[in-house]
Amino acid sequence: MKFTSPNNHNFYEESPLTEGDLKSAFGARKTLVQKELFSSVFELTTKSGSLEQIKLFRFKPERNKLDDEERLILKLFAKEDRDSSKKFIVQTGLFAGVVYHNSCQFNITTRYGKHFLNRMLNYVNDIYVDNQNTLAEQLDDTNEFQNIIAYLFIQSLERASVLGLPKTYQTLSQHGHKVRGKIDVNAHLKNNIPFTGKITTSYREQIYVQEIIDVLYACCLQLESNYGNAIKRKLLGVDQLLKQHYSGRYPQNSTIKKAKTHSVLSNPMFDGYKKVLGYAEIILKEKSLQLASDSNLSTKGYLFDIAQLFEVYLEKLLDRHFEDWYITGQEEINTYEPMFYGRKMFPDIVMRHKYSKDVIVLDAKFKSMLLRKQDIDRIDFYQIHSYIQYYQPHVLFGGLIYPLGKNINTTKAHSNNLFGQSQHNNGFVVDGISVDSSMSMHEIMESENAFLDRVDNLISKKKKTAYKKN
Repeated sequence: MKFTSPNNHNFYEESPLTEGDLKSAFGARKTLVQKELFSSVFELTTKSGSLEQIKLFRFKPERNKLDDEERLILKLFAKEDRDSSKKFIVQTGLFAGVVYHNSCQFNITTRYGKHFLNRMLNYVNDIYVDNQNTLAEQLDDTNEFQNIIAYLFIQSLERASVLGLPKTYQTLSQHGHKVRGKIDVNAHLKNNIPFTGKITTSYREQIYVQEIIDVLYACCLQLESNYGNAIKRKLLGVDQLLKQHYSGRYPQNSTIKKAKTHSVLSNPMFDGYKKVLGYAEIILKEKSLQLASDSNLSTKGYLFDIAQLFEVYLEKLLDRHFEDWYITGQEEINTYEPMFYGRKMFPDIVMRHKYSKDVIVLDAKFKSMLLRKQDIDRIDFYQIHSYIQYYQPHVLFGGLIYPLGKNINTTKAHSNNLFGQSQHNNGFVVDGISVDSSMSMHEIMESENAFLDRVDNLISKKKKTAYKKN
C-alpha cells in the first residue's frame, strides 16, 4: 500500500477520505486499509516511543531541539459523521520524507512544488544562481526523502569539485634507470648490489584519497540506478574522474568512516567535501528504504525537517540582501533565570543593525497562509509578541513569515503599531514569499525580491517615524 500527501496536510480535517476513496488513495482493498491503518488511532510525534526507528535529518546543527516540543509527524484516525458515515483522516506535520507503517508507505512531499524546494535546498548549499532541474528523470518508486538527499548530494558535490577532488601527498618509490626525487640509499644497497644500472629513488606525489573516491563513486552509482543518467549532466565530468580512480571495492562502514575523518578534509580547499561525504553516507547506508524483514517494529521512516529548511532559507536570503545587518538564527533567550519557571526561548531570525541598536525579530512558519484569520496559529501569534516585547525598546518591527498562497495586501497584513495601539512605536507584520507549485524558478526569485523590497520599505518607514519622534 502507498499513500502520498503534502506535509502539514489536513490540519483542520478539511480533506477527509470516505470509504469509497480508500482503494484509490491507498491502492488496496478498503477492508484491508481499514483493518491495517484505521482500526485504532495512530499518532506518530517527535516524542513517540516508536520514534527509535524514525531518522530525522536537520539542516543545521543548532537547535531546533525536538525534545523541547512535541511535533506531529503522522496521524491516522477514523470518525463518524452525523449520518453514521465514516470519514478517514490522514494528518501530516512539518516533515517530508517516507514513513512505513503497517505495510503502508506514506510518502510525505513538500508543499509548493519542486522548484521552491530546490530553491531552498540551493540556499542550504550556498548556491544562489538560477539552477535547472537536477533530477528530471525521477523513477516512480523514488520518494521525497530520496529526492531531497540526492539533490543535496549532487549540488554540494558540484560546488566542492570546482577546486578538484581531494588529494594528499604520499611517498612513492621507483626502481629504474632515471632518478626521480632522491636516492633511497638503504634500498639501493639492499636491492642493487652488484650494480645493474638501476637505482632506487623515492619521491612525494599528490594522489587522490582512495577512500573518498570510493565513497563518492559508489554514491553516484546508487543515484544513477534511481535517476538514470540525469545526474551526469550536473556533475560535469566529475563522475568520469571518479570512475577512473575507483578501486572497484564497494565501501564498507569502515571505509566511509575513514573518508569522513581523513586529515585532508582539514585543508580549507577541501572543506566542502565534509558536507558531501555526510550526504553520501546517508545515501549509502539507507539505500534500501524498505522495512527490514527481521524488524519487530511496525513503523520506520526517514524524514527531513522542512520547517527548519525554511528557516535556514530565509536566514540566508535576508543575510545576502541586508549587508548592514547581522542576521542570527535561533538566538537563545534566557528568561527568569533564577526562578523555577525560568526557560529558554529561540526566535527563528533576529536582525541587528551593525551601526545602531535597531532590532527586527521574525519567526519563520512553513504553514499554509491564505491571509485568513484561522491561518495564524494562536501559539505562533502569542510567541512572536513575546519575542518583540523581550527586545524592547529597540525593535523596529516583528512578524511571522510564511510561504504565501496568494499575493499580500500590506494594508491588511502590516500594522504600524504593536497590538494596533498608537502608543507602541513597533510594527507587527505577517508577510512572506508568494509561491505555488506551478511557479518557475525565475518567478520564485521575483517573488523573493518583492518580499525583500517590502522589508526594505518597512525598515525605512519605521526609521523615519523614529527620527521624527526624536
